[in-house]
Amino acid sequence: MAELNLTEAFLNPWLRDFPKLFMPPIMSPLSGAMAAADSIKVDIREQPEMYLLEAEMSGVKKDTLKVSVDGSRITIEGDIRNGAALPKEERLICGERHVGHVQRMLDLDVALDASRSTAHYEDGLLTVLLYKQSASGATTISVN
Repeated sequence: MAELNLTEAFLNPWLRDFPKLFMPPIMSPLSGAMAAADSIKVDIREQPEMYLLEAEMSGVKKDTLKVSVDGSRITIEGDIRNGAALPKEERLICGERHVGHVQRMLDLDVALDASRSTAHYEDGLLTVLLYKQSASGATTISVN
């Protein structure tokens, strides 16, 4: 007959999940930087001289988009504003769309050349070409 270890049965699941109490739900696989569950979703492809980053930014207004490069770190942020407040006679039955500020920071393997990098935003997709090269200081990339 197997012996029941109460410590293992009750404490291990709690101890295993204990660190999650102090951090957002998802860790970024590229940098270990913490990101919220509703964070910006990205695909990054590496080419010999650059990275190609595509980010889902549905609902983000182009004039609120900001892409910054500092060394090997890229920061993407913007604001989502989905409509106006409800009229007094209406009530919200289901509200699943995110409203507010979104941000994602990613650390890549090499320093980036912000002066050569470009960003383009169309139909909710942000495409950023990040050229590899040593760069100094934070730089903002204009979004076309």
